[in-house]
Amino acid sequence: MFQAKDSFAATIGFFDGVHLGHRHLLGQLSAIARERGLKSMAVTFPEHPRQILQSDYRPRLLLEPEAKIAMLEKSGIDLCFPLHFTSELAAMDARTFMRDFLQEKLGVSTLLVGHDHHFGHEPQTTYDNYSRIGSEIGMEVIKADALLFDGTPVSSSRIRRCLSDGNVSDAASMLGYRYSISGQVIHGLQNGRKMGFPTANLGPYCEFMQIPADGVYSVLATVEGETHPAMLNIGYRPTFQGKARTIEAHILDFDRDIYFKELTLEFVDFIRPERRFQSPQELAAQLESDRNSVRASINGLHL
Repeated sequence: MFQAKDSFAATIGFFDGVHLGHRHLLGQLSAIARERGLKSMAVTFPEHPRQILQSDYRPRLLLEPEAKIAMLEKSGIDLCFPLHFTSELAAMDARTFMRDFLQEKLGVSTLLVGHDHHFGHEPQTTYDNYSRIGSEIGMEVIKADALLFDGTPVSSSRIRRCLSDGNVSDAASMLGYRYSISGQVIHGLQNGRKMGFPTANLGPYCEFMQIPADGVYSVLATVEGETHPAMLNIGYRPTFQGKARTIEAHILDFDRDIYFKELTLEFVDFIRPERRFQSPQELAAQLESDRNSVRASINGLHL
């Protein structure tokens, strides 16, 4: 619980995905706080700042806001402070934000700045600017170290690029967990069932979430508290001249009515791109091969 009399070491960020780079940053924050006898605080934004600045902006999130806050609260820091981004906040310069809000309102005496983080309306502001402002107002400012993956800093935007390329393996390596999406199971066109591959169709998912590239994936499907291996197709079903993008999971060795149940799909591996087949029979033969690939991909995983 926030107490105005407490003194904090803090860091600021959107923290989308609460990935390994974020947790590396939060680990540094906790260590700095302990060394100085302070409490640790992460200041974050429940909504993407660009949604406030651009009404038509549609972010591609790695975590829904509630899940992000929950992960931050379990990260080992003392306090997660959700700060609702406003046009007034966007208009603040870095000095006003650091002095009036962080220092005077939240009691921040030490500020840890992420290696690629920027705040204040001046886009050219750098760590050196923050450090100079800190010296002037009596706030210690420290630059955080970045966590590298394959020689490049881990970042939310890099993870999004991996997902948009279908590279769910590297995305998981940087997230520290498998990427997942959730939604309600709805009725589909039954094309899969007619070929012997009944599917659970995910209903309208959060429009702000990052959806991986079109194609076939091995996934773990969780419904009603049980997790099963599954084959997932994302795309437009070109063999059937589909017009809308769908997310359809064939849950292996499963035959239960789960319409309108919540379904979570956890991405394990990319199997192949989506493509058009000459006939449903040719597609069914490919799906049989895909199903074998899914079994091999998931075999040995702890469900």
